[in-house]
Amino acid sequence: MKKSLYSLLLMSFILLATSCNDEIVKTLDGEYISLNTSNTSFLYLRSGNGLAVDLGASAVLIAAPQSSDITYTFEVVDSLSNAIANLHYTVDNNTGSIPAGETSGLLPIKVNPDNIELEEELTLTIKLTSSAFQLANDSPVTYEFAVTCESELAGTVNYTHTDNFAGATITGSTDITLAGMTPGIYKFGDFSMGAWGEAYNIDPPTGTLLFSHICGVVSLTGTDNYGDTWSMTEVVESDGPNFTYRWENTYGEFGTVTLTRADGSNWPLMSL
Repeated sequence: MKKSLYSLLLMSFILLATSCNDEIVKTLDGEYISLNTSNTSFLYLRSGNGLAVDLGASAVLIAAPQSSDITYTFEVVDSLSNAIANLHYTVDNNTGSIPAGETSGLLPIKVNPDNIELEEELTLTIKLTSSAFQLANDSPVTYEFAVTCESELAGTVNYTHTDNFAGATITGSTDITLAGMTPGIYKFGDFSMGAWGEAYNIDPPTGTLLFSHICGVVSLTGTDNYGDTWSMTEVVESDGPNFTYRWENTYGEFGTVTLTRADGSNWPLMSL
């Protein structure tokens, strides 16, 4: 489940949602409505407040924006779904709309994250049934969704980097920032924690490197700007003032990093 949830997270982050209008070859003559299939995987924050959130799926207009709202109807295909109505999700209305001047509109479906277990991977299959315009495609579309836990690791951290390929004890500070809209996925200002500057006198790594913290499970993934893959190999210490981990990459670089938060707060309990 952990690996599949990571895949869900990273895919949700890397495959940024794009308009369905950009993906459909415009060979259709006329005005159509379709379900947006550019992003069919969603991740929600389980916050404990009992509040429902939008599913995030949408209908799109394959035409110029209109001067008035465009309505459509849809249905949930229960035989192709494992999400349970009125537990995992609620349908506000089986009629939705694309607002005037817009080319997409959210389906009126809410998800209840606090009713979803961390190990659950749910599916909800939707089919358009009618529209004020023609349907470009009435085939069912399956949306996958899961939940994650709150993660508040963003901020400035001080580091001590020892037992590393540069052969030096390196100290400094860097920033941890959210990598996008997905909870628990972060970037470090310097993934090498000073080691690239010490060893090579070059800028910190870029590329697709990401640090994830999903319900207490952490990982270091992605490749740097030279194409080498990075990983976290051990969590030595957490659940206190220090977060210490060991890392390596396919170039042969490695190190042991101890992070302390500049605001003095403790780290949560974390493991690989």
